[in-house]
Amino acid sequence: MGTIRCTIRKYWPRHRDKVMYLVVGAWNTLFTYGCFSLLYYLLHEHLPSWGILAISYAISSVMGFLTMRYLVFAPVTHPLVEYLRYQAVYLPLLAANLVVLPLALKYSDLNAYVIQAIFAILAVVVSYLGNKYFTFRKPRSGGRRETA
Repeated sequence: MGTIRCTIRKYWPRHRDKVMYLVVGAWNTLFTYGCFSLLYYLLHEHLPSWGILAISYAISSVMGFLTMRYLVFAPVTHPLVEYLRYQAVYLPLLAANLVVLPLALKYSDLNAYVIQAIFAILAVVVSYLGNKYFTFRKPRSGGRRETA
């Protein structure tokens, strides 16, 4: 048991953000997928898929930002600055999804739930890189650190 504890202490600081990103990212992915699925189930007869996707994004992006900011990446600047950066990472993904979902529904035999599950895999990889190296990047040493 002592060896495991020493190993965890040795590697945790170096890999904390990756492990926490996987845990929090899994939660956020499930939350986003669940939000979309519920809204799609309830509203698909009344709204186009892109409308449901936009509503789902508005809800889940707030949850995603808060969990990433406070549980994965330490806040490094003002929350509004980080939120705008966060949106800069996710809005291109949303734009692509707004195109892909209706086209895939029209031209494939896949349903919206499967399409969104496939799209989530791409989003996880892109968002990790965007959040780590853009949204929540640490200031360079010697540089001025902005605070919230």
